[in-house]
Amino acid sequence: MTQDTAEIPDPGLAPAAPFSDRHDLENWRECSQCGQVSVLPRMRPELVADCPRCDHTLWRMRISPFEFPIACGLSGLLFYLYALVAPFLEISAYGRFQLARLETGPLQLTYQGFELVGALVMAVTLVFPGLKLGLMLFTLIGLDSRVVSPRLLKGVFRWYLPIGPWAMTDVYLLGFLVAYTRLIAIASVHLDTALFSLIGLVVSMAAADAALDAEAVWRALDRAEHGEAGTVAAPPREGDALIGCHGCGLMNRAAAGDRCRRCRSALRWRKTNSLARTWAFVLAAVALYIPANIYPVMLITQLAHTQPFTIMGGIVELIDYGLWPLAMLVFLASITIPLMKLLILVHMLVTTQFGSAEHLVGRTRAFRVIDFIGRWSMIDVFMISILVALVRFNQFANIQADVGAPCFAAVVVLTMFAVESFDPRLMWDAADHTRTAARPAAAQA
Repeated sequence: MTQDTAEIPDPGLAPAAPFSDRHDLENWRECSQCGQVSVLPRMRPELVADCPRCDHTLWRMRISPFEFPIACGLSGLLFYLYALVAPFLEISAYGRFQLARLETGPLQLTYQGFELVGALVMAVTLVFPGLKLGLMLFTLIGLDSRVVSPRLLKGVFRWYLPIGPWAMTDVYLLGFLVAYTRLIAIASVHLDTALFSLIGLVVSMAAADAALDAEAVWRALDRAEHGEAGTVAAPPREGDALIGCHGCGLMNRAAAGDRCRRCRSALRWRKTNSLARTWAFVLAAVALYIPANIYPVMLITQLAHTQPFTIMGGIVELIDYGLWPLAMLVFLASITIPLMKLLILVHMLVTTQFGSAEHLVGRTRAFRVIDFIGRWSMIDVFMISILVALVRFNQFANIQADVGAPCFAAVVVLTMFAVESFDPRLMWDAADHTRTAARPAAAQA
């Protein structure tokens, strides 16, 4: 069930009565997509509160926000620990045998001279998934056991949502699927136990993410630290206004630079230097997008014959094998999505700087789409890391990464940074400013 929030027409003013100190601002929210300040409805499990202006979800209350995520997190932790120590894949070709673990690919990329690509693959496949699980379990179990300081738990839980997009175990499995189609053409492939543990980890983490209610966790942490009254708002000061916290979502009567009264994050009206930083990331990604698609991403040697493969060459090869669905998937993830992200970001930057009020809701929804799909472009990078880990049979069969691989990995990371740097509320601010400036001119005419 979905219910819109009640719109507050003037978010720049500090709220007054009838709110009490106990509940002051607890149910107010600033939409992170359009900047509209709203009052949440009376929430109950399975109710979804949407922004009345751009339809962004402000709070989706879960039925079991603590017990079920803990169970999924513990099962995911077991899968994760086993995947770290178990073999991942085994292949045999030309009378030789090769085994790979999850860390073999990143280490082999480092050995071939692509240290940054190897570090990136290691981070998003091994480090961040474990860190994400650890942060969730430490917070929820610490909250349930009451043996850990709630203030410490708040500091830990602040990092749970920001690192979420960088835990890419699910994308890694799709990269494995593409690599598998190449491996079976070269060698005999045996799927080992770490692969199945990885599948269990992805399922467990997806279930935990779906069940976890971040707002319920923040409110429970508040009650654990301050009692049933929760966080009490400080007395209003002259010049204070409403600022939504980017860390926990709580509204604060404060000035820019103050600390959130719930999670202690630094408060700011909008992301610092958002447009300038986004332009920098976009231009850097555009500069690398061309060599990423022109230069080969890997060199494949079979029986002393070496052939370079570009991203598009790999797609054509999948089509030649008759694997149209996989070819379409790689084309969308490696060609279409990065280009679409760059074009949409440039459009949003230009229209924001010109103060355009056209299609604001559509542009905001487009931002949400590119924010969600950007990480899936890592499929080709993961595919390369798996292939270089396994196909090492000297002149008989060998695969090495090439210069296109770091260029493409940089494009993916830079576009993710660009989306993170862009503040979509600036589109609405610029449009409001244009409308406000146009009113006196119209009245004078």
